[in-house]
Amino acid sequence: MMTHNNLDQPKSLPVAEVDDSCRRAKIFAALADPTRLKIVELLAHAGELSGTEIAQKLSISLALFCHHSKTLAEAGLLDIRKEGQTKYNSLNWELLNACLQSLMRGSARAVTSDQ
Repeated sequence: MMTHNNLDQPKSLPVAEVDDSCRRAKIFAALADPTRLKIVELLAHAGELSGTEIAQKLSISLALFCHHSKTLAEAGLLDIRKEGQTKYNSLNWELLNACLQSLMRGSARAVTSDQ
């Protein structure tokens, strides 16, 4: 299980930095793994869940969940709230939406430059 305190928890990425293509690549790379994508989809529907709840719902070990949650948190996609010994995970919707919007803006520019 992850043993982070609040000082070494990954910080959520400021939305302004989403325009950086390297940052977007890190976000999309985090989403490219099927288990991490399932975690994101589960949280999209559930809102907030503990790591244990997520591991149980996906039939994976807590250790495997911790591995994947670290990648998602480092990409800025997870917000983690600690209550006692339990860490609760939720999606950073602002970042996810900004990332997808930047992709849409990029595709719109590509279409207009092709014409």
